[in-house]
Order: sequence, then structure tokens, then C-alpha cells
Amino acid sequence: MNPAQVPYLKSWFLFFVIATIGGIVVGAIVGGALGFALGAAGVALTTIPIVTAAVGFVLSLPISYYSFKWSVGRYIVAPVLSGRGE
Repeated sequence: MNPAQVPYLKSWFLFFVIATIGGIVVGAIVGGALGFALGAAGVALTTIPIVTAAVGFVLSLPISYYSFKWSVGRYIVAPVLSGRGE
């Protein structure tokens, strides 16, 4: 592997891990609460997974965006701006 590729690999890996774990945690918490509320409200059991999946997807978007922004800013942009990058 070319040493110049290390910041990109590190940035991608951290983005992937943070977005995945963040999405799982937020999805489990919000999905569980929303599923419970919808079930208590009498919504059909076939509808609850569809609604919670859609809400989970929408909530994962900002997690993915901000983890991407942070990882790229930290491991790619900051070194370039400070003169340490290529």
C-alpha cells in the first residue's frame, strides 16, 4: 500500500465504524421506542417494521454525514491545510 493512501484508509474506516455503530445504537433506541408506541396505539404488526425502518433510515443520514465530515476533516483536510499532506 502506498503511504499516501493511509489517511484515506483511516478516514474511511473511522467513518464506516462510527456511522455503523451510531446507526445501530440510534436505530435500536428510536426503533424500539417507536415500535412500542405504534404497537400500543394499535397499529398493525405488518406496518410497524416499515415505519421503523423508514425512520431509522432518515435518522441514519445525519449520523453518516457528520461522521464523514469529521473523519475527512480530521485525517485528510487538516493535514493538507497544515502543510503535512501531499
